Amino acid sequence: MGGSLMNSVRRAVLVVFAIANLPCISAQAQMTPEGGELVDFIAAEQQRGSVLTYAQTYVDDENEKVSYKGTLYAGIHHFRLDECKVTVRVAIQDTYSGAIEHRNFGRVHSEQTGELRDDTVYEYRFGLGELGADAVHALSAVPAQLNIHTIVRCEEDRSCNLSWIQITAPNSGIAETRTVNGIQDIDSKAKAIVLPMASPETAAQAAKLFSVAIRACSVNASAHK
Repeated sequence: MGGSLMNSVRRAVLVVFAIANLPCISAQAQMTPEGGELVDFIAAEQQRGSVLTYAQTYVDDENEKVSYKGTLYAGIHHFRLDECKVTVRVAIQDTYSGAIEHRNFGRVHSEQTGELRDDTVYEYRFGLGELGADAVHALSAVPAQLNIHTIVRCEEDRSCNLSWIQITAPNSGIAETRTVNGIQDIDSKAKAIVLPMASPETAAQAAKLFSVAIRACSVNASAHK
């Protein structure tokens, strides 16, 4: 796929995603000032999202070479802070196409896949007051949708890293659901989750604001005991 065509696909993915997943930020008036600052920051972050334009190759279980080119979008598209209770949804949209090389009696036949798309939505629910002071950290990592055991390269970052914040809860205190292409396949408790950020700088700022809100919620929880 040529560069101009890939850029067109990339723009189309963002337009479709933006229309289908309009940002949703809500909060109650009782939230702390620290919580309001966090909500405002996430609202701005929702307008950005993260994009990777990638090329990936590997040999499948039938010893056939598979090659893909695609665009992966990651972003927060719902964030609700109800006093100190958080509900957040993260959407990952992967649009790609490629070819599979079939070998028969020394001949190679290339089968084109056509354009494919996978939509994954994660929903997390947790209480800020139940988290520790050091529960949130900024990090860089490859999205789970891109298999690090394959040969994969990205235009935006050669290693295909995106920026995230990791939130860790004691006793697996985060409720998590995952829906892939409209079918829910996970409904469980998680000890740690990650939320996508547009850049290392915004990830660092989000981690700081989460930590401030966690401390405020912890103080409020102690005061009401």
